[in-house]
Amino acid sequence: MTARSTDVEQLRAKLKGKRPIRFERIAFMSQAGKVRKLTWSEPMPALAELWNFESLLKRNDYDLDDASRPGQRDVYESHIKKIAEGIRTSDRPYLGTLVIGMDPDPEFVDIEEIQELATGVTLVKITVYEGAPVTWSVDGQHRGISLGRVWEMVRDATEGDALVVREHIEQSAVEMTLLLEGDPDILSTLFIKMASTKPISPSLIAVMDKGSAQNRLGQYVIKNAALCQGRVTYLANAAHKKRAAENGSRFEGLYPAAAVRSAAAAIAGVGVRDRTPDAREDHLNAVIKQRTTGNGTSGDEALDEIGAEIVEVLDYAFQTIPGWREINDGTLTVAEFRENYLHSAAAGLHVIANTIAAARMAGVPPRKAVDALTEIPWRRDALKTVGEDETMAHEFFEGTLAKTTWDLRGLRWRAGASGATRSNYEAAISNVLKHIAEKYPELKAMATDETFTELGLIARKRGPGRPKKKEIVAQ
Repeated sequence: MTARSTDVEQLRAKLKGKRPIRFERIAFMSQAGKVRKLTWSEPMPALAELWNFESLLKRNDYDLDDASRPGQRDVYESHIKKIAEGIRTSDRPYLGTLVIGMDPDPEFVDIEEIQELATGVTLVKITVYEGAPVTWSVDGQHRGISLGRVWEMVRDATEGDALVVREHIEQSAVEMTLLLEGDPDILSTLFIKMASTKPISPSLIAVMDKGSAQNRLGQYVIKNAALCQGRVTYLANAAHKKRAAENGSRFEGLYPAAAVRSAAAAIAGVGVRDRTPDAREDHLNAVIKQRTTGNGTSGDEALDEIGAEIVEVLDYAFQTIPGWREINDGTLTVAEFRENYLHSAAAGLHVIANTIAAARMAGVPPRKAVDALTEIPWRRDALKTVGEDETMAHEFFEGTLAKTTWDLRGLRWRAGASGATRSNYEAAISNVLKHIAEKYPELKAMATDETFTELGLIARKRGPGRPKKKEIVAQ
Protein backbone atom coordinates (compact mmCIF):
# COMPACT_ATOMS: atom_id res chain seq x y z
CA MET A 1 0.00 0.00 0.00
CA THR A 2 1.29 3.48 -0.77
CA ALA A 3 -0.01 6.91 0.21
CA ARG A 4 2.03 9.52 -1.60
CA SER A 5 2.23 13.30 -1.43
CA THR A 6 2.01 15.18 -4.71
CA ASP A 7 5.00 15.21 -7.02
CA VAL A 8 5.48 18.94 -6.32
CA GLU A 9 5.71 18.31 -2.59
CA GLN A 10 8.23 15.54 -3.13
CA LEU A 11 10.35 17.73 -5.40
CA ARG A 12 10.23 20.61 -2.90
CA ALA A 13 11.43 18.28 -0.17
CA LYS A 14 14.34 17.06 -2.27
CA LEU A 15 15.38 20.62 -3.16
CA LYS A 16 15.45 21.52 0.54
CA GLY A 17 17.57 18.48 1.28
CA LYS A 18 14.80 16.77 3.21
CA ARG A 19 13.72 13.18 2.94
CA PRO A 20 10.61 12.75 0.78
CA ILE A 21 7.55 11.96 2.88
CA ARG A 22 5.30 9.09 1.92
CA PHE A 23 2.45 10.29 4.14
CA GLU A 24 1.86 12.40 7.21
CA ARG A 25 -1.23 12.36 9.45
CA ILE A 26 -2.53 13.59 12.78
CA ALA A 27 -3.92 10.54 14.59
CA PHE A 28 -5.04 9.10 17.89
CA MET A 29 -2.51 6.59 19.24
CA SER A 30 -3.64 3.83 21.60
CA GLN A 31 -2.84 0.21 22.38
CA ALA A 32 -4.47 -3.12 21.56
CA GLY A 33 -2.63 -5.28 24.06
CA LYS A 34 0.98 -5.36 22.85
CA VAL A 35 0.37 -3.62 19.53
CA ARG A 36 0.26 0.15 19.11
CA LYS A 37 -2.40 1.49 16.77
CA LEU A 38 -3.05 4.85 15.15
CA THR A 39 -6.52 5.94 14.04
CA TRP A 40 -7.59 8.86 11.89
CA SER A 41 -10.27 9.78 9.33
CA GLU A 42 -9.18 9.78 5.69
CA PRO A 43 -11.27 11.77 3.17
CA MET A 44 -12.75 9.32 0.68
CA PRO A 45 -11.22 11.01 -2.40
CA ALA A 46 -7.78 10.86 -0.75
CA LEU A 47 -8.32 7.22 0.17
CA ALA A 48 -9.30 6.44 -3.43
CA GLU A 49 -6.42 8.35 -5.03
CA LEU A 50 -3.50 8.27 -2.61
CA TRP A 51 -3.89 4.93 -0.86
CA ASN A 52 -3.29 2.40 -3.60
CA PHE A 53 -5.03 -0.76 -2.37
CA GLU A 54 -4.53 -2.39 -5.77
CA SER A 55 -0.76 -2.39 -5.13
CA LEU A 56 -1.14 -4.49 -1.97
CA LEU A 57 -0.49 -8.17 -1.69
CA LYS A 58 -3.62 -9.49 -3.35
CA ARG A 59 -5.72 -11.85 -1.27
CA ASN A 60 -5.18 -14.56 -3.88
CA ASP A 61 -1.41 -14.08 -3.72
CA TYR A 62 -0.97 -15.73 -0.33
CA ASP A 63 1.96 -18.11 -0.52
CA LEU A 64 2.35 -20.61 2.30
CA ASP A 65 6.07 -20.92 1.56
CA ASP A 66 6.76 -17.16 1.74
CA ALA A 67 7.11 -16.28 5.42
CA SER A 68 8.01 -12.65 4.66
CA ARG A 69 4.50 -11.50 3.74
CA PRO A 70 1.21 -11.68 5.60
CA GLY A 71 -1.47 -13.35 3.52
CA GLN A 72 -5.12 -12.74 2.87
CA ARG A 73 -7.96 -14.47 1.10
CA ASP A 74 -8.89 -14.17 -2.57
CA VAL A 75 -10.15 -10.94 -4.07
CA TYR A 76 -13.69 -11.75 -5.18
CA GLU A 77 -14.79 -9.63 -8.11
CA SER A 78 -18.46 -10.29 -7.37
CA HIS A 79 -17.96 -9.01 -3.82
CA ILE A 80 -16.22 -5.85 -5.08
CA LYS A 81 -19.10 -5.16 -7.48
CA LYS A 82 -21.67 -5.47 -4.69
CA ILE A 83 -19.80 -3.04 -2.45
CA ALA A 84 -19.20 -0.63 -5.34
CA GLU A 85 -22.89 -0.68 -6.20
CA GLY A 86 -23.72 0.06 -2.56
CA ILE A 87 -21.35 3.06 -2.57
CA ARG A 88 -22.71 4.34 -5.89
CA THR A 89 -26.38 4.13 -4.92
CA SER A 90 -26.22 5.33 -1.31
CA ASP A 91 -26.37 8.86 0.07
CA ARG A 92 -24.67 7.46 3.19
CA PRO A 93 -21.58 5.65 1.87
CA TYR A 94 -20.28 4.35 5.19
CA LEU A 95 -17.47 1.82 4.82
CA GLY A 96 -16.56 1.14 8.44
CA THR A 97 -12.93 1.07 9.54
CA LEU A 98 -10.16 -0.04 7.20
CA VAL A 99 -7.27 -1.69 9.03
CA ILE A 100 -3.69 -1.72 7.78
CA GLY A 101 -0.40 -2.83 9.31
CA MET A 102 3.19 -1.66 8.96
CA ASP A 103 6.57 -2.30 10.54
CA PRO A 104 7.32 0.82 12.66
CA ASP A 105 10.95 1.02 11.54
CA PRO A 106 12.29 4.08 13.42
CA GLU A 107 14.51 4.96 10.46
CA PHE A 108 11.45 5.69 8.34
CA VAL A 109 8.61 6.18 10.83
CA ASP A 110 8.52 9.17 13.15
CA ILE A 111 5.79 9.55 15.78
CA GLU A 112 5.60 12.91 17.56
CA GLU A 113 3.38 12.99 20.64
CA ILE A 114 1.26 16.15 20.79
CA GLN A 115 -1.00 15.71 23.79
CA GLU A 116 -2.34 12.97 26.03
CA LEU A 117 -6.14 12.98 25.72
CA ALA A 118 -7.07 10.17 28.11
CA THR A 119 -5.47 7.22 29.80
CA GLY A 120 -3.89 5.24 26.98
CA VAL A 121 -4.95 7.68 24.23
CA THR A 122 -2.52 10.28 22.83
CA LEU A 123 -2.84 12.74 19.95
CA VAL A 124 0.20 12.27 17.71
CA LYS A 125 1.66 13.27 14.37
CA ILE A 126 2.96 10.34 12.33
CA THR A 127 5.39 10.95 9.49
CA VAL A 128 6.33 8.05 7.22
CA TYR A 129 9.24 8.65 4.84
CA GLU A 130 9.96 7.12 1.46
CA GLY A 131 11.75 3.81 1.84
CA ALA A 132 9.55 2.74 4.71
CA PRO A 133 8.42 -0.90 4.85
CA VAL A 134 5.40 -1.91 2.81
CA THR A 135 2.00 -1.36 4.43
CA TRP A 136 -0.33 -4.38 4.34
CA SER A 137 -4.10 -4.50 4.39
CA VAL A 138 -5.40 -6.38 7.43
CA ASP A 139 -9.11 -5.78 6.85
CA GLY A 140 -10.91 -3.78 4.17
CA GLN A 141 -9.18 -4.43 0.85
CA HIS A 142 -12.46 -5.20 -0.93
CA ARG A 143 -13.95 -1.94 0.34
CA GLY A 144 -10.88 0.07 -0.64
CA ILE A 145 -10.81 -1.34 -4.17
CA SER A 146 -14.56 -0.76 -4.55
CA LEU A 147 -14.27 2.88 -3.49
CA GLY A 148 -11.41 3.42 -5.92
CA ARG A 149 -13.46 2.09 -8.81
CA VAL A 150 -16.51 4.21 -8.03
CA TRP A 151 -14.39 7.35 -7.58
CA GLU A 152 -12.68 6.68 -10.91
CA MET A 153 -16.14 6.71 -12.53
CA VAL A 154 -17.45 9.94 -10.95
CA ARG A 155 -14.54 12.18 -9.98
CA ASP A 156 -14.81 14.29 -13.16
CA ALA A 157 -18.62 14.31 -13.23
CA THR A 158 -20.30 17.72 -13.66
CA GLU A 159 -23.93 16.71 -13.92
CA GLY A 160 -26.55 14.04 -13.39
CA ASP A 161 -26.43 11.08 -11.02
CA ALA A 162 -22.65 10.81 -11.29
CA LEU A 163 -22.29 14.33 -9.88
CA VAL A 164 -24.53 13.43 -6.95
CA VAL A 165 -22.37 10.38 -6.18
CA ARG A 166 -19.23 12.50 -6.49
CA GLU A 167 -20.58 15.06 -4.00
CA HIS A 168 -21.53 12.34 -1.50
CA ILE A 169 -18.02 10.88 -1.69
CA GLU A 170 -16.41 14.31 -1.35
CA GLN A 171 -18.41 14.88 1.85
CA SER A 172 -17.35 11.53 3.33
CA ALA A 173 -14.38 10.12 5.19
CA VAL A 174 -13.30 6.64 6.22
CA GLU A 175 -11.80 5.65 9.56
CA MET A 176 -8.30 4.26 9.12
CA THR A 177 -6.48 2.22 11.75
CA LEU A 178 -2.76 1.61 11.31
CA LEU A 179 -1.33 -1.26 13.38
CA LEU A 180 2.35 -0.67 14.12
CA GLU A 181 3.26 -4.30 13.60
CA GLY A 182 5.59 -5.77 11.00
CA ASP A 183 5.55 -9.50 11.81
CA PRO A 184 3.73 -11.20 8.90
CA ASP A 185 2.61 -14.09 11.11
CA ILE A 186 1.01 -11.72 13.60
CA LEU A 187 -0.69 -9.66 10.88
CA SER A 188 -2.04 -12.80 9.21
CA THR A 189 -3.40 -14.08 12.52
CA LEU A 190 -4.94 -10.68 13.31
CA PHE A 191 -6.65 -10.77 9.92
CA ILE A 192 -8.12 -14.19 10.69
CA LYS A 193 -9.29 -13.14 14.14
CA MET A 194 -11.01 -9.90 13.09
CA ALA A 195 -12.09 -10.19 9.44
CA SER A 196 -15.87 -10.08 9.26
CA THR A 197 -16.82 -8.62 5.89
CA LYS A 198 -16.80 -12.02 4.17
CA PRO A 199 -16.47 -15.50 5.69
CA ILE A 200 -12.97 -16.94 5.46
CA SER A 201 -12.62 -20.49 4.24
CA PRO A 202 -11.47 -23.05 6.83
CA SER A 203 -8.60 -24.02 4.52
CA LEU A 204 -7.22 -20.48 4.37
CA ILE A 205 -7.49 -20.23 8.14
CA ALA A 206 -5.62 -23.54 8.38
CA VAL A 207 -2.59 -22.21 6.50
CA MET A 208 -2.58 -18.61 7.76
CA ASP A 209 -3.51 -18.72 11.42
CA LYS A 210 -0.53 -19.70 13.56
CA GLY A 211 -2.35 -19.10 16.81
CA SER A 212 -3.37 -22.74 17.36
CA ALA A 213 -1.39 -25.96 17.64
CA GLN A 214 -3.61 -27.75 15.10
CA ASN A 215 -2.93 -25.10 12.45
CA ARG A 216 0.82 -25.10 13.08
CA LEU A 217 0.88 -28.89 12.84
CA GLY A 218 -1.16 -28.81 9.64
CA GLN A 219 1.14 -26.18 8.15
CA TYR A 220 4.19 -28.31 9.00
CA VAL A 221 2.70 -31.32 7.24
CA ILE A 222 1.53 -29.31 4.22
CA LYS A 223 5.00 -27.82 3.79
CA ASN A 224 6.93 -31.07 4.24
CA ALA A 225 4.86 -34.10 3.16
CA ALA A 226 5.47 -35.19 -0.43
CA LEU A 227 1.75 -35.91 -0.89
CA CYS A 228 0.98 -32.23 -0.27
CA GLN A 229 3.47 -30.60 -2.60
CA GLY A 230 1.52 -28.62 -5.21
CA ARG A 231 -1.71 -30.43 -4.30
CA VAL A 232 -3.22 -28.72 -1.22
CA THR A 233 -5.85 -26.04 -1.83
CA TYR A 234 -6.50 -22.99 0.30
CA LEU A 235 -7.38 -20.47 -2.44
CA ALA A 236 -9.48 -20.64 -5.57
CA ASN A 237 -8.03 -23.22 -7.96
CA ALA A 238 -7.32 -20.57 -10.60
CA ALA A 239 -5.33 -18.51 -8.09
CA HIS A 240 -3.22 -21.56 -7.16
CA LYS A 241 -2.49 -22.32 -10.81
CA LYS A 242 -1.57 -18.69 -11.50
CA ARG A 243 0.91 -18.66 -8.62
CA ALA A 244 2.36 -21.98 -9.73
CA ALA A 245 2.86 -20.65 -13.25
CA GLU A 246 4.60 -17.55 -11.87
CA ASN A 247 6.90 -19.78 -9.79
CA GLY A 248 7.62 -22.12 -12.68
CA SER A 249 5.93 -25.01 -10.88
CA ARG A 250 2.72 -26.99 -11.30
CA PHE A 251 -0.44 -27.17 -9.22
CA GLU A 252 -3.05 -29.95 -9.18
CA GLY A 253 -5.59 -29.39 -6.42
CA LEU A 254 -6.29 -32.56 -4.44
CA TYR A 255 -7.07 -32.07 -0.74
CA PRO A 256 -8.22 -28.88 1.03
CA ALA A 257 -5.80 -27.57 3.64
CA ALA A 258 -8.48 -27.96 6.33
CA ALA A 259 -8.71 -31.70 5.54
CA VAL A 260 -4.93 -32.12 5.73
CA ARG A 261 -4.91 -30.28 9.07
CA SER A 262 -7.59 -32.65 10.42
CA ALA A 263 -5.73 -35.67 9.09
CA ALA A 264 -2.48 -34.52 10.71
CA ALA A 265 -4.22 -33.96 14.06
CA ALA A 266 -5.85 -37.41 13.79
CA ILE A 267 -2.50 -39.13 13.24
CA ALA A 268 -0.96 -37.12 16.09
CA GLY A 269 -3.40 -38.76 18.50
CA VAL A 270 -6.68 -36.85 18.20
CA GLY A 271 -8.34 -39.53 16.07
CA VAL A 272 -11.96 -38.63 15.32
CA ARG A 273 -12.37 -36.69 18.56
CA ASP A 274 -12.47 -33.46 16.56
CA ARG A 275 -16.14 -32.63 16.31
CA THR A 276 -15.30 -28.97 16.90
CA PRO A 277 -12.07 -26.98 16.41
CA ASP A 278 -11.94 -26.44 20.18
CA ALA A 279 -12.20 -30.18 20.84
CA ARG A 280 -9.47 -30.88 18.30
CA GLU A 281 -7.24 -28.25 19.91
CA ASP A 282 -7.83 -29.58 23.44
CA HIS A 283 -7.02 -33.17 22.48
CA LEU A 284 -3.93 -32.15 20.50
CA ASN A 285 -2.68 -30.05 23.40
CA ALA A 286 -3.12 -33.08 25.65
CA VAL A 287 -0.97 -35.12 23.25
CA ILE A 288 1.70 -32.40 23.28
CA LYS A 289 1.60 -32.13 27.07
CA GLN A 290 2.08 -35.88 27.42
CA ARG A 291 5.05 -35.66 25.02
CA THR A 292 6.72 -32.86 26.99
CA THR A 293 6.10 -34.05 30.55
CA GLY A 294 9.32 -34.79 32.40
CA ASN A 295 11.77 -34.58 29.49
CA GLY A 296 12.44 -30.85 29.18
CA THR A 297 11.05 -30.65 25.65
CA SER A 298 9.14 -27.47 24.81
CA GLY A 299 5.67 -27.55 23.29
CA ASP A 300 6.95 -26.22 19.96
CA GLU A 301 9.72 -28.83 19.86
CA ALA A 302 7.22 -31.58 20.61
CA LEU A 303 4.90 -30.31 17.88
CA ASP A 304 7.75 -30.38 15.36
CA GLU A 305 8.69 -33.91 16.46
CA ILE A 306 5.09 -35.05 15.97
CA GLY A 307 4.97 -33.29 12.61
CA ALA A 308 8.13 -35.04 11.46
CA GLU A 309 6.71 -38.43 12.47
CA ILE A 310 3.49 -37.72 10.54
CA VAL A 311 5.43 -36.63 7.46
CA GLU A 312 7.57 -39.77 7.60
CA VAL A 313 4.59 -42.13 7.62
CA LEU A 314 2.62 -40.09 5.06
CA ASP A 315 5.62 -40.13 2.72
CA TYR A 316 5.73 -43.91 3.05
CA ALA A 317 1.98 -44.12 2.42
CA PHE A 318 2.37 -41.87 -0.63
CA GLN A 319 4.88 -44.33 -2.05
CA THR A 320 2.82 -47.40 -1.13
CA ILE A 321 -0.99 -47.00 -1.23
CA PRO A 322 -2.58 -47.56 -4.67
CA GLY A 323 -3.46 -44.31 -6.41
CA TRP A 324 -1.11 -42.25 -4.30
CA ARG A 325 1.71 -44.54 -5.40
CA GLU A 326 1.01 -43.83 -9.07
CA ILE A 327 0.85 -40.06 -8.49
CA ASN A 328 4.23 -40.32 -6.77
CA ASP A 329 5.62 -42.32 -9.69
CA GLY A 330 4.29 -39.79 -12.18
CA THR A 331 2.15 -42.38 -13.95
CA LEU A 332 -1.20 -40.90 -12.80
CA THR A 333 -2.43 -37.33 -12.75
CA VAL A 334 -4.49 -35.94 -9.91
CA ALA A 335 -7.45 -35.63 -12.28
CA GLU A 336 -7.15 -39.34 -13.16
CA PHE A 337 -6.77 -40.20 -9.48
CA ARG A 338 -9.99 -38.34 -8.67
CA GLU A 339 -11.74 -40.20 -11.45
CA ASN A 340 -10.65 -43.66 -10.34
CA TYR A 341 -10.06 -43.74 -6.56
CA LEU A 342 -12.32 -43.23 -3.56
CA HIS A 343 -9.59 -41.83 -1.31
CA SER A 344 -9.28 -38.83 -3.61
CA ALA A 345 -12.01 -37.30 -1.42
CA ALA A 346 -11.28 -35.82 2.00
CA ALA A 347 -13.29 -38.62 3.64
CA GLY A 348 -10.88 -41.19 2.20
CA LEU A 349 -7.93 -39.18 3.53
CA HIS A 350 -9.58 -39.30 6.98
CA VAL A 351 -9.87 -43.10 6.77
CA ILE A 352 -6.17 -43.49 5.96
CA ALA A 353 -5.12 -40.98 8.63
CA ASN A 354 -7.20 -42.60 11.36
CA THR A 355 -5.97 -46.08 10.43
CA ILE A 356 -2.43 -44.81 10.95
CA ALA A 357 -3.57 -43.15 14.19
CA ALA A 358 -5.04 -46.46 15.41
CA ALA A 359 -1.71 -48.19 14.75
CA ARG A 360 0.18 -45.57 16.75
CA MET A 361 -2.32 -45.85 19.61
CA ALA A 362 -2.13 -49.65 19.60
CA GLY A 363 1.65 -49.73 19.57
CA VAL A 364 1.72 -51.22 16.08
CA PRO A 365 4.39 -49.97 13.62
CA PRO A 366 2.51 -47.49 11.40
CA ARG A 367 4.22 -48.80 8.27
CA LYS A 368 2.61 -52.20 8.83
CA ALA A 369 -0.79 -50.52 8.95
CA VAL A 370 0.02 -48.71 5.70
CA ASP A 371 1.07 -52.02 4.12
CA ALA A 372 -2.29 -53.48 5.17
CA LEU A 373 -4.09 -50.51 3.58
CA THR A 374 -2.57 -51.42 0.21
CA GLU A 375 -4.77 -54.54 0.16
CA ILE A 376 -8.01 -52.53 0.54
CA PRO A 377 -9.92 -52.09 -2.76
CA TRP A 378 -9.72 -48.29 -3.16
CA ARG A 379 -10.65 -48.13 -6.84
CA ARG A 380 -14.14 -46.95 -7.72
CA ASP A 381 -14.58 -49.82 -10.18
CA ALA A 382 -14.04 -52.49 -7.49
CA LEU A 383 -17.70 -53.54 -7.73
CA LYS A 384 -19.62 -56.72 -7.04
CA THR A 385 -23.07 -57.97 -7.94
CA VAL A 386 -25.68 -57.85 -5.19
CA GLY A 387 -29.11 -59.43 -5.19
CA GLU A 388 -31.10 -61.20 -7.86
CA ASP A 389 -31.60 -58.01 -9.88
CA GLU A 390 -27.83 -57.88 -10.46
CA THR A 391 -27.45 -54.48 -8.82
CA MET A 392 -23.82 -53.49 -8.38
CA ALA A 393 -22.19 -52.22 -5.21
CA HIS A 394 -18.67 -51.40 -4.12
CA GLU A 395 -17.12 -54.52 -2.65
CA PHE A 396 -15.79 -52.80 0.46
CA PHE A 397 -16.90 -49.17 0.92
CA GLU A 398 -20.55 -49.30 -0.18
CA GLY A 399 -22.62 -47.13 2.15
CA THR A 400 -19.57 -45.49 3.71
CA LEU A 401 -17.18 -43.89 1.22
CA ALA A 402 -19.08 -45.12 -1.84
CA LYS A 403 -22.58 -44.94 -3.25
CA THR A 404 -22.99 -46.97 -6.43
CA THR A 405 -25.51 -45.80 -9.02
CA TRP A 406 -26.23 -46.42 -12.69
CA ASP A 407 -24.49 -43.81 -14.85
CA LEU A 408 -26.95 -42.94 -17.61
CA ARG A 409 -24.35 -41.06 -19.61
CA GLY A 410 -21.65 -43.74 -19.41
CA LEU A 411 -24.18 -46.61 -19.36
CA ARG A 412 -22.39 -48.32 -16.50
CA TRP A 413 -22.47 -48.77 -12.75
CA ARG A 414 -20.27 -46.23 -10.98
CA ALA A 415 -19.25 -45.87 -7.34
CA GLY A 416 -19.35 -42.19 -6.51
CA ALA A 417 -18.45 -40.57 -3.22
CA SER A 418 -21.24 -40.92 -0.67
CA GLY A 419 -20.44 -37.61 1.00
CA ALA A 420 -17.89 -36.58 3.61
CA THR A 421 -20.24 -36.90 6.54
CA ARG A 422 -18.78 -37.95 9.85
CA SER A 423 -21.07 -40.97 10.14
CA ASN A 424 -19.91 -42.26 6.76
CA TYR A 425 -16.17 -41.97 7.23
CA GLU A 426 -16.26 -43.13 10.85
CA ALA A 427 -18.09 -46.27 9.70
CA ALA A 428 -15.46 -46.71 6.97
CA ILE A 429 -12.64 -46.37 9.53
CA SER A 430 -14.29 -48.98 11.77
CA ASN A 431 -14.73 -51.42 8.86
CA VAL A 432 -11.13 -50.96 7.71
CA LEU A 433 -9.72 -51.55 11.20
CA LYS A 434 -11.83 -54.67 11.78
CA HIS A 435 -10.87 -56.02 8.35
CA ILE A 436 -7.15 -55.42 8.98
CA ALA A 437 -7.31 -57.03 12.44
CA GLU A 438 -9.04 -60.09 11.04
CA LYS A 439 -6.75 -60.50 8.04
CA TYR A 440 -3.50 -59.73 9.87
CA PRO A 441 -3.51 -61.28 13.38
CA GLU A 442 -0.33 -59.39 14.32
CA LEU A 443 -2.32 -56.14 13.89
CA LYS A 444 -5.37 -57.20 15.93
CA ALA A 445 -4.59 -54.58 18.63
CA MET A 446 -5.75 -51.93 16.14
CA ALA A 447 -9.36 -53.06 16.49
CA THR A 448 -9.70 -53.57 20.23
CA ASP A 449 -12.25 -51.66 22.26
CA GLU A 450 -9.37 -49.85 23.95
CA THR A 451 -8.04 -48.57 20.61
CA PHE A 452 -11.53 -47.70 19.35
CA THR A 453 -12.15 -45.74 22.55
CA GLU A 454 -8.87 -43.83 22.33
CA LEU A 455 -9.53 -43.14 18.66
CA GLY A 456 -13.01 -41.82 19.47
CA LEU A 457 -15.07 -44.47 17.67
CA ILE A 458 -16.41 -45.75 21.01
CA ALA A 459 -17.53 -43.30 23.67
CA ARG A 460 -15.65 -43.40 26.93
CA LYS A 461 -17.62 -44.86 29.83
CA ARG A 462 -19.16 -42.23 31.98
CA GLY A 463 -19.04 -42.25 35.74
CA PRO A 464 -22.09 -43.00 37.90
CA GLY A 465 -23.09 -39.33 37.80
CA ARG A 466 -24.94 -37.46 40.47
CA PRO A 467 -27.19 -39.46 42.83
CA LYS A 468 -30.89 -39.17 42.26
CA LYS A 469 -32.72 -36.74 44.47
CA LYS A 470 -34.91 -38.33 47.11
CA GLU A 471 -38.58 -37.59 46.86
CA ILE A 472 -39.89 -35.32 49.55
CA VAL A 473 -42.95 -36.86 51.20
CA ALA A 474 -45.54 -34.38 52.39
CA GLN A 475 -46.02 -34.56 56.14
